[in-house]
Amino acid sequence: MSARALYYTPTVQGLKSFRCTVDFDWKEFLSRYSGNEVKDDNPTLQYLRSVHLTVTDDLTGDGHLEWTASGTPPAGKEDSTAKMKEGMQQMMVGFFSSWNAYMNGNMVPLPDSTTTITESTDGFNLRAASGGTEVTEIFDKNLLLTEAHVVQPTSDVHAYPTFDDTPDGRVVSFIRTVFRQPPTAPPAELTIRVAYAPVQGFRIPAQVNYELKNVGSFEFKFSACSVQAAAKAPEKTD
Repeated sequence: MSARALYYTPTVQGLKSFRCTVDFDWKEFLSRYSGNEVKDDNPTLQYLRSVHLTVTDDLTGDGHLEWTASGTPPAGKEDSTAKMKEGMQQMMVGFFSSWNAYMNGNMVPLPDSTTTITESTDGFNLRAASGGTEVTEIFDKNLLLTEAHVVQPTSDVHAYPTFDDTPDGRVVSFIRTVFRQPPTAPPAELTIRVAYAPVQGFRIPAQVNYELKNVGSFEFKFSACSVQAAAKAPEKTD
């Protein structure tokens, strides 16, 4: 409980969900992955610039990326643009499925009957098992979470987070994840960097850098964010 109080948990403060526009540099993306400079009159670029991206997240699930296009893909590019859409949606799911756990308190859980906490020479170890999921977390002597290991029937994930100290508590700013899906698969490595901006009193992602080792790196900027928060109880008066 002492550890939990040190971390920024906006859901405890009433944050229920948020919605943002996602800004993405399509020209830089196409140029980088084609290996050639892409001109402004490129038909694929013109189509992608007609796409409006919006992300919504309720801080409990995977988040959702909405892809709305006012144009149509160039002839012969339907499959490749569909794969771009699917890939971006998968990246947002990957980000929010990890990040949400830090925002809703799941990464620093309150102990219950499924939880065992032991003291080590360097700090504390937390172990919990429930519903086919096994979690091991390592905290140092300052109650800083340094590693989390989550095993499920379909995955085996090691996460190594880094936090920034803020007036609101420790806020996760970097997550290196080594995962296997399924557990017998070769390991893959994902790193996520997050910068924040204040929105109606809450810290909301302003920029996400997503890098999947040996695949590629991507930068997403969030803007025009709005939040939904629980109504505060009225103050009592004499």
